[in-house]
Amino acid sequence: MSAPTDPAAAPSDASPPAPANAIRIGYARVSTRAQDHQLQMDALEAGHCREIVEETVSTRRERPKPAATINRMQPGDTLVIYKPDRIARSVKELLVFLEDELAPRGINLHILSGVCAGLHRPGGQSIADKMLFLVAAMAAETERDLIRERTMDGLAAAAAQGRRGGRPPAIDADKLAAARARRERGETIPAITKALGVGRSTLYRAFTDDDPLVTV
Repeated sequence: MSAPTDPAAAPSDASPPAPANAIRIGYARVSTRAQDHQLQMDALEAGHCREIVEETVSTRRERPKPAATINRMQPGDTLVIYKPDRIARSVKELLVFLEDELAPRGINLHILSGVCAGLHRPGGQSIADKMLFLVAAMAAETERDLIRERTMDGLAAAAAQGRRGGRPPAIDADKLAAARARRERGETIPAITKALGVGRSTLYRAFTDDDPLVTV
């Protein structure tokens, strides 16, 4: 008969317990379908939430209550939702919400129904605990890399065609040449700017950039 295993010596993948003062807040987005709304409320009420925040959305873009709710939560608290579509309109929006709103604040997300059901912790010790947050972080990093790559490709293509990135010059070469000719004839800077339709500081800067040693 084998000796009993010492629980203290056995490794564990369990996440650390939540802080003693951690709270669970439910968020419910009110649907026009009464049955769906009732299922949502029943699940949240059974989810041991200290309170449930309800929001009736008049348009697809108006959702002020999730941000207000998260802003008053502390690290270790848990936001509880019935399904992902209660808090996000797409998978991309859900991942952005996890990466930008919950992870920096150390707030957990508990999804009660669907394929993502479970408690998701940004600081979880096991892969299963933090998988959703890892996917969100990976998606955000990929998006940043794609934007950077597209920007560099665009600059390279522009350079190959003789164009340079950045803002276009405030005064073109023809106007600058005309301004220099007028200046050499003794015209004042205010008179030149008025005739050419450029600002005084723009003209001074153009003169200096064109020839740093020139006195205007």
